[in-house]
Amino acid sequence: MFFVGRYELTIDSKNRLSIPFAIRRKLSEDRDGHSFYVVPGRQRGTLAFYPEKYYERRRENLPDDENLSDEAYAYRQFEFSQSALLDPDGQGRVLIPERLLARAGIDKEVTLAAVQDHLELWRREAFESFEGQMWTAYPDQRSKAVHEMKQLASGQRVEAEESAPADA
Repeated sequence: MFFVGRYELTIDSKNRLSIPFAIRRKLSEDRDGHSFYVVPGRQRGTLAFYPEKYYERRRENLPDDENLSDEAYAYRQFEFSQSALLDPDGQGRVLIPERLLARAGIDKEVTLAAVQDHLELWRREAFESFEGQMWTAYPDQRSKAVHEMKQLASGQRVEAEESAPADA
């Protein structure tokens, strides 16, 4: 699966979000499953949506708990306890737990942004701000990102910049 695009959506009064048809039609029940896992997003204030079977495949070969440092185990505890499996209804709507929306600070007006293998749910104004910042720095950001992706694809280690944000 390969997701692209952004969608301006509204979460209804029952905390349901309609997954756009353009996204739903990309999914194969055999390959991807029917549901979505929602987890805390990589960026603070976002939630990430992963197709059910894809997320499970990515998590099935993780090391056993006893092989993890206390810090890695604490992160595992947090990620899995803050996650939920969302089963779409007949109209493609998923019910997002209130606790996740509240923790992420997401209200009713949202942007659902595609990020290749997953979707990210943002407060609409936060995504608009992010988007504006990215457009301003686009040529430089693109050059750095392409360089990093080429290094990773060739198996080279990429050194993190000292100025990288703590939640990146």
